[in-house]
Amino acid sequence: MKEAAMLTRKTAAVAAGATFLLAACGGGDDGYAVTPPPPPPPVAPTAVPDSAVASSTALVSYLAAQKTDDETSEALGLPTVDVAASDTEEPQPL
Repeated sequence: MKEAAMLTRKTAAVAAGATFLLAACGGGDDGYAVTPPPPPPPVAPTAVPDSAVASSTALVSYLAAQKTDDETSEALGLPTVDVAASDTEEPQPL
């Protein structure tokens, strides 16, 4: 009988300890609302990506892939960096 009472006390102590642990881990809201950062601004459709000016070949490939029959969109704006030039590449026609 004494063992059964001891087992019941141990079970109750373990259950109480688990309850306290779970209550402590749950935390509470201290009023600090974490707001996600705002999304980045959309890329302007008229901006040439920096990867297109990494080399003259990349720039020619990018420009060749653009629509040529669209006369209503804005002109493309190049980044403020210079296009990388190579001494070994041949000039490429647009």
